[in-house]
Amino acid sequence: MYEIDLHFMCSETALKLFIEKYNNIYRSGYRGEIKIIHGYGSSSLNSTDIIRQRIRSFLLRNKENLKMRIDINQGVTYVTPIKILPYKFKKWFFYSKF
Repeated sequence: MYEIDLHFMCSETALKLFIEKYNNIYRSGYRGEIKIIHGYGSSSLNSTDIIRQRIRSFLLRNKENLKMRIDINQGVTYVTPIKILPYKFKKWFFYSKF
């Protein structure tokens, strides 16, 4: 089983990395479950689960491309690839504000 660990990233970087790794795994021919480790939010700003919310929201919007399974561990989500994920972002999407 493949794992994609998104701990300690900003949500934009985590989403971009997830899509890149998912698409690479799909292109390799693998069709089993992929474990996404995003954490459950205890170390995020004000204990907000920003990465988990963003990733799961993205997965729900793309359910024709994958199957999603939520684990009892809230810091983990599983996906099974069906198709390549779209990779369309606005140019400013990945810049962080200082």
